[in-house]
Amino acid sequence: MNEKNNFDIVRLSLAFIVLLVHSAEVTRNADIRFLSHFLNSDFAVRGFFAISGFLIAKSYLRSKSLTSYFIKRAQRILPAYIFVVIMCFVIGMCITTLPLVDFLKNKESIKYLIANFSFLNFIQPSLPGVFTNNPNQPMDGSLWTIKAELTLYVLLPFVLPLMKKSPLKVWTAIFIISSLWFFFFSMVYTGPKADTLAKQFISLASFFFFGSLLATHQPTFDRLKEITIVSLVLFLLFKNTDYSFLIEPIAFSSVVILFCTNLCSEIKISQYGDLSYGMYLYHWPIIQLLQHFGVFTANAYLGLLMTIVITLALAYTSWNLLESRFLKRAHHTPPSIAGSTARD
Repeated sequence: MNEKNNFDIVRLSLAFIVLLVHSAEVTRNADIRFLSHFLNSDFAVRGFFAISGFLIAKSYLRSKSLTSYFIKRAQRILPAYIFVVIMCFVIGMCITTLPLVDFLKNKESIKYLIANFSFLNFIQPSLPGVFTNNPNQPMDGSLWTIKAELTLYVLLPFVLPLMKKSPLKVWTAIFIISSLWFFFFSMVYTGPKADTLAKQFISLASFFFFGSLLATHQPTFDRLKEITIVSLVLFLLFKNTDYSFLIEPIAFSSVVILFCTNLCSEIKISQYGDLSYGMYLYHWPIIQLLQHFGVFTANAYLGLLMTIVITLALAYTSWNLLESRFLKRAHHTPPSIAGSTARD
């Protein structure tokens, strides 16, 4: 496996795709609606999970103990996550239509803090009197993936030893369970929150653990180019059918990991820090604020540009003043894959 890689630039690109699609979907602005037609945020999110599965498997194998592994995970994920929840609450305090005392005493405000600090964002995604005139009210609709990722982090120490013994059999079992879950909640069950349930960690496990399979099973990794070509051809053939979800875990995961590890010469951006996680976390509340103050309504492209600039600035500041400081406390062996700091 190459020491040189493009994990940093690919992750940043995926975060940028999510930002662009959400700018169109959250504001529902007709001028930038084309972004959600030509770009696919589902691909980007699933690509994130494949990369995460790859890198976290490597990190787990380098960890001195299970405790060390979980400490590293907490140091990487929690500081920025806690900060963005607090940031959203402060934004709510500043722009709520309710009197401040009423806002602070409101059950929804208390419920928001409890639910989001517990990673149960779906229980209370919005705050009272905040963004009520926006097309969407959630404070940060991107946070739903964090609980899924944390759940997979917990499962990995149990799955990886089994995967090392019978890699293809174990991943196939995960794939079957994941596919059945997605099929049931997207095509059979039509009740409340069907779409939300379909996208939970069980369906994302096939992407995450395919990344882990590539990280730990050298014969599969050695055939990555062939796997990518075949799976992409099958995906294109079945793209507009009800069966595309069966191809996506392999097609999406393999193409993303291929870009990260084999496809082109290394593009170094590590000198600027690992901005992808911050970009993913912070872009939604920035979009909501700019929509609230009428920037997107006045000029959608100006709103989009301001979203990109402010989010990048916030991600850069977050990395240098918050995230990297917690990571420096993690005493672990330097990663064997250069630039793989995002989830290490």
